Amino acid sequence: MSTPSSNLNKRMNIVALTWPIFIEILLRTALNTSDVFMLSSYSDLAVSAVGVISQVSFFLIIISMMVSSGTGILIAQYNGADKPQQSADVGVASILLGLGVGSVWSLAAFFGAEHFLNLYDLEAQVAKFGYQYLIISGSFTVNLTVGVVLATILRSHGYSKSPMLINLFAGLINIIGNYIALYQPFGLPVYGVQGVAIATVTGQVIGTVLLWVSLKQKGIELPFKRWRQIPAAMYKKIVRIGSMNAGEMLSYNMAQMTIVYLVVQMGTSSLAAFTYAQNIARLSFAFALAIGQAGQIQTSYFIGKGWVDYILSRVQKYFVVGFIASTVITCAVYLVRFDIIALFTHNPEITLLTAGLITGSILLEAGRVFNLIFISALKGAGDIKFPVQMGILSMWGFGVGFSYLLGTHFGWGVFGAWMAIALDEWFRGVIMAHRWRAKTWTKFSLTS
Repeated sequence: MSTPSSNLNKRMNIVALTWPIFIEILLRTALNTSDVFMLSSYSDLAVSAVGVISQVSFFLIIISMMVSSGTGILIAQYNGADKPQQSADVGVASILLGLGVGSVWSLAAFFGAEHFLNLYDLEAQVAKFGYQYLIISGSFTVNLTVGVVLATILRSHGYSKSPMLINLFAGLINIIGNYIALYQPFGLPVYGVQGVAIATVTGQVIGTVLLWVSLKQKGIELPFKRWRQIPAAMYKKIVRIGSMNAGEMLSYNMAQMTIVYLVVQMGTSSLAAFTYAQNIARLSFAFALAIGQAGQIQTSYFIGKGWVDYILSRVQKYFVVGFIASTVITCAVYLVRFDIIALFTHNPEITLLTAGLITGSILLEAGRVFNLIFISALKGAGDIKFPVQMGILSMWGFGVGFSYLLGTHFGWGVFGAWMAIALDEWFRGVIMAHRWRAKTWTKFSLTS
């Protein structure tokens, strides 16, 4: 009979971890793209509004990751070090933190939606659509935060299939809701952007409930009765690790929001093209992102066990696989770019701009793989501070700085901003790859 430890070792196999995460990412990509695709038949201005709000949504997800990212790394390392009580304490503490943080940001989104959109100086109709979407979706940030934490707990125990299946179901509910909101089935009125936002939130709420049910079914211990006995140091460790971990993504999001602001000044067509290209690009890096996330779980677990040399070589192999896959997919998208763009818009100006960005993606996505694989592994090993510091320097110095220089000053427009993002990815990625090979991360310990 296999022991719990051997079962956990099997669940920590990279293939077992990666394929459900990859499918889940594709589902999320399809879901986000379906929102854009369905809204494109409603209004290009609505698409532009969602392009702006997507940056806000990503910001709220990052805030939730301030809890969940620390949770995932700690649980996997404690499991690897055979410390089940500490692993269970992390799960309870992270859910309580998620409820607190999510509630604060739900209130902030509800009361601050209009003020935030005023910062972008949007066209009146675009601002109206943006407010309608943000006031509904942002108010349910607490559900999003708790859902992300629950999914992270499942994955950190090696159960990556359950979140995949649950998100598939929640995504189907979202798409059905979008159809009802926009296409007038059974003679219903068009509910527009508000209906799309309600459909998104409904799917998320149902998904969170199912994630909780799945945790119970898997027998993952969450001893809420002893929540008062969990030491304050555990909460501080989750927040400290999560804050540093989310800091890199927070900086990235803020930089992207600034770049979007620059793109807004280039015109609504440029903003629509930027939004379409971002959604299409997600197909290119989905596999590398899945390997990176799976690699982080495996790295944390193996570091807990002390298997340093093994994970050192494994992560480098994961990078090669991710780089090849991402490049092949990007080139394939390039070859059929006009057919893909035609699914979203027939506006000639937007089509040409989007086609140019897809061409630039061949360079951009190749650089992105470095960060998706190596930064994830570094964080899994506990080396978090350096990626944050280097990320802030590169994202703002290269990403934002060159977006203004190339896109605005030299007049390259939205393509210049796209190339600035590529420059940031390559500069940061090469440094992270060198740091991994240098084994600097071996001196960090989170479970001692």
